[in-house]
Amino acid sequence: METVKINGNEYPAVISGVYNDAVWDGRASKSITLAIDYATAAELFVDGAAWSITSGGEEYDNSDYNVAGPITDNRDGTITVKMGKLTDLEEAYELLFGGI
Repeated sequence: METVKINGNEYPAVISGVYNDAVWDGRASKSITLAIDYATAAELFVDGAAWSITSGGEEYDNSDYNVAGPITDNRDGTITVKMGKLTDLEEAYELLFGGI
């Protein structure tokens, strides 16, 4: 069983990831599906959020996936949140100008 840990709380979740998200500027992204309401997801999964995945008793930091993406209501009591890494261009801009 996987869980997502964010703001000190753990939520059962299903997580999948891609290295080159074709529909999100080619960034690496993770999709997190969990049983919370849209408003709570919008509060938790924001730009810069520190979060981790717990699986098999191990915790894996995913804070480098810190760009908040779309939130989808699956209409079955779950939502799916996308969190992504900065693209190379965004990282370069951040290095040069201190943020986007």
